[in-house]
Amino acid sequence: MNHSNYFFIKLLFITCFLGCSLFPFSVLKAQVQDSIQVGNVIQDPLLEIENVATISELDIEDTLSLAEVYEVIFQYHPLIQKAKLIPALAMQDIRKARGMFDPTLMGEWTEKQYKETQYYQKIHAEIKVPTILGFDLKAGYENNSGKYLSNESTVPSEGLFYAGIELPLLRNLIFDERRATLRKAQVFAEMAQADQQKEINKLFFSVAKAYWEWYAAYESLKVAEEGIEVAEFRFEGVKDAFEYGKYRAIDTTEALMELQKRKVERLQALVDFEKTRLALSGNIWSEDGEALFIKPTIAPSNMGSQIEKFDLQNMLAMAAEFHPELLKQTFKLNTLKIDRKLYQFSLMPQLDLSYKPILYPRKADNLALTEDYKFGLKLYAPLFLRKERASFAMAKIKIRQQELDLNFTQRDIQIGVEQAYIQVNRLAQMVELQKQNVQNSLIMRDGEQTLFQLGSSTVFLINYRERYYLDAKLKLIQLEMKYAKAKAELLWNSGQNEFVDLRNQD
Repeated sequence: MNHSNYFFIKLLFITCFLGCSLFPFSVLKAQVQDSIQVGNVIQDPLLEIENVATISELDIEDTLSLAEVYEVIFQYHPLIQKAKLIPALAMQDIRKARGMFDPTLMGEWTEKQYKETQYYQKIHAEIKVPTILGFDLKAGYENNSGKYLSNESTVPSEGLFYAGIELPLLRNLIFDERRATLRKAQVFAEMAQADQQKEINKLFFSVAKAYWEWYAAYESLKVAEEGIEVAEFRFEGVKDAFEYGKYRAIDTTEALMELQKRKVERLQALVDFEKTRLALSGNIWSEDGEALFIKPTIAPSNMGSQIEKFDLQNMLAMAAEFHPELLKQTFKLNTLKIDRKLYQFSLMPQLDLSYKPILYPRKADNLALTEDYKFGLKLYAPLFLRKERASFAMAKIKIRQQELDLNFTQRDIQIGVEQAYIQVNRLAQMVELQKQNVQNSLIMRDGEQTLFQLGSSTVFLINYRERYYLDAKLKLIQLEMKYAKAKAELLWNSGQNEFVDLRNQD
């Protein structure tokens, strides 16, 4: 191959390479030139969407604070209404237990008549009054007549009145099943109060998380729309400058891509805003029990997201004294101790004394006390006491198990409070640092914007600076949301809720 042929082949190869490399750019330039005309916009479906409302088009009427949400929920939420019924149910248990001390009236009338002969007629009426001290008071009337009465049943024609006492001397004297049932019902009522508070705290914590997610979605939507506004302005400026030869066609494409990207992000932010709004609306109910929805024209408030100082020792002390789960565990332990006390006294023999003085009616309106009476002793004493000893041993084992559960719960709650406390403090520091980051990124964005206007920067760099600034704002919003949720979690772990504090701040 001679030198001229080699040079011709080399020139052909270079020409083909440059043609292949520059063809896509030429096509892109032709497309941009064809689509960029005065008064026209590139035919992009996302740019033609007109049915997506912006925040400015929503015409925000008012804001809804977390305290106001709590107020509505506390008044009308079905779970709150259900929780408010728990103590009422417990009070009925106490009433039921007190029924074991209600006075009772007993009456019996039996008669036998056979072949015109009255074998017997027996009338017996008695009132019994149990007392909280363990003994029972009794009073009654007995009148029996007939031809075939047993000697034991024979009484004077006017009948007999009696009044007396039944007193346990050993078992059941100090403590019995009736008093144990009443005391347990009273403890259950206290446990019901703790259970009610636990359900309320749980619901408020869930609502707080839903509210701050709604808040973050709303603020993110605002940032997305801010980014679109700037990107649209820049795209129009770059497009106009391209027509005068100041920018290349690829710069218009760069500006367009950034605008498209931010429109997609705004659509996602709008989806998140609507989803979180509906999620929070699931907790809003009217006085009539009708499910309500937060209007799209209502915006969340940042009240409650401010940085606060918490004292760890105070939070731990509050949790140890008022945490509903600890109170429930403690009350359960108290009921087991009541059972142990009852089983302990059941180890004693049962010896019951009854004494009933007899009253004779001399006249219709006069009763005379005589030396006549009914007296009795009843003894009951199992020889091996296996049932009683087993019940007492089981009660002690259950108490030990409950003590271990209580210790574990105390430790678990303590760790939860400390973890939440650390999280709140670290997130507070992160929020403050991120605020500085936002300010610095804004300075960098503005500086790059100045360079861009002077022609010393590019669309890529200004987009990069602006993207960093918007991302920093979104990061700050997420950190503020996490901090607000962490505060709610700290209060929840310590057995409290934000309802009272936020309502006082409103």
